[in-house]
Amino acid sequence: MDGLDFTAIDFETANSYRGSPCSVGLVRFRGGRPVDRAYWLIRPPAAASHFDAFNTQLHGIDADTVRDQPSWAGRLTEIVEFIGDDIVVSHNASFDIGVIRYACAADGIAWPRIDFFCTLVAARRHLRLPSYRLPFVLDAYGAEVNDHHHALADAEAAGRVAVLMAQQLGVTSIPILAESVGTVIGHMSADQFTGSVSIATARGGSAALALPDANPDADPSGYLYGRTVVFTGALMSMTRQMAWDAVADAGGQPAPTTTKKTNVLVIGDFNPASLRPRANVSGKAAKAFALQDKGQDIELMTEADFLQVLDGVSTLDEQLQHLTVQPKAKPDGPGLEPVSTPSFRPLQLPAKATTQLCSEADCGRTAAFRTRTRPTWCVEHIDSMLAQAGLRPLEGFTHPNSYRLTECLTCGCQAHYRLEYVLTKAAEGERICRACYWVEWSRTAVRLQDEALQRAGLTPAEVELFYAEHGDPHIVRRHDAERFALDATAKHRDALGDAPVDSDHLVQRVRCQHCGKIDVLRSNDLYHCTCCKC
Repeated sequence: MDGLDFTAIDFETANSYRGSPCSVGLVRFRGGRPVDRAYWLIRPPAAASHFDAFNTQLHGIDADTVRDQPSWAGRLTEIVEFIGDDIVVSHNASFDIGVIRYACAADGIAWPRIDFFCTLVAARRHLRLPSYRLPFVLDAYGAEVNDHHHALADAEAAGRVAVLMAQQLGVTSIPILAESVGTVIGHMSADQFTGSVSIATARGGSAALALPDANPDADPSGYLYGRTVVFTGALMSMTRQMAWDAVADAGGQPAPTTTKKTNVLVIGDFNPASLRPRANVSGKAAKAFALQDKGQDIELMTEADFLQVLDGVSTLDEQLQHLTVQPKAKPDGPGLEPVSTPSFRPLQLPAKATTQLCSEADCGRTAAFRTRTRPTWCVEHIDSMLAQAGLRPLEGFTHPNSYRLTECLTCGCQAHYRLEYVLTKAAEGERICRACYWVEWSRTAVRLQDEALQRAGLTPAEVELFYAEHGDPHIVRRHDAERFALDATAKHRDALGDAPVDSDHLVQRVRCQHCGKIDVLRSNDLYHCTCCKC
């Protein structure tokens, strides 16, 4: 099998947005055998840099883990160099190649040139399984994946699927393997994309689309309401029929071709970073440019932007506006040039009007924010959720992704939290107030340490002597924790702002000098605000 040469790849992401890579695994195969490996952490693009608890629970990576790692643009260069001229193999290339596409779009850089093969599509053509997820496919070949959801382990597992499938079919290269199972090799370049799909799909063998009726109850203030929307290229997040249905549900009118009535053209297979004069675009996009030149009001929108406006939030371009470089004043002195620095993300995002009703049964009040697929609530229910989580809001609600100043009902500590954060932590049964959380953490840590020392045969006096001689800055002594619990509010206030924090304090409350956000962390933790990713 000397011709079975390729590179397998797998990404893990920080959140549900595909363009938020936080780690990548790469395995080079030669003759069907792994010969070289690379595993790198990645700082996601700034516009998609937040870490969801669900994702972190899967792969164990959070914002602190990647804080000092290279950015996406830097890692992309290393990834492309590692791949070289190889075909890239991925189990669900729609996702992994999509990570590259969306991350490049978020950072405004061109797509790299990559040919790729999807073992998930191939397995669906070649095997009959209850599920085609990676563990099930490997099990069908008598193998298993170790450390699932670690990018390097999953990349090697995807490569093993390709090798085992090729061995079973008696083929000696990835292109022949693709042909044998009835799929095509996908291709991505600076301004083009075609997926690794079945031959029938590649030839346009899908069923005819059904034109849905517009939703009479759609929100008239919605971005797509009353607009005619056309799609070009393959969408990654949904089928074309699903996209048409979504447009109709938002009060818009889907259409098959670009005409003088078209208001929005969604480009599913084109990197917005390559959208420039004389770019190599599809016929629909070229026609849209021509109509724009004649004065027609047509907006070209990426798939990511389309998903954002369906959810009633800002488009990717609007999200990236706060990342534009603003020059500082030129410093005094000869030979010194102006310095550029990124602007900072605001704490409060603007409210968006909606006619949606609160998702709570029998409520009937107007929701505080609009959404397409997730629950939404009125202000009264949002404040009730905060109260159940032990917080009292100190300012009005504007947006689910805004940071809102709150006060802990237990200890009185004031800090900023997002609604999504509160709901996630509450669902996990974790204390929301970080001050209360670290108090509880310290007591648990010291208790476990005490128990371990006592099991080792130390008397209580010897335990105290151990702490006196071997104090660990990451384990807070019992007296410190109790004293903090009795004087919580005073210690919080003493530690606010630039005031020095005594080394005996359990926590410190810090305010970002750029955006004003107040965070609570342990006194020995380094601080880095989420408003800036520099």
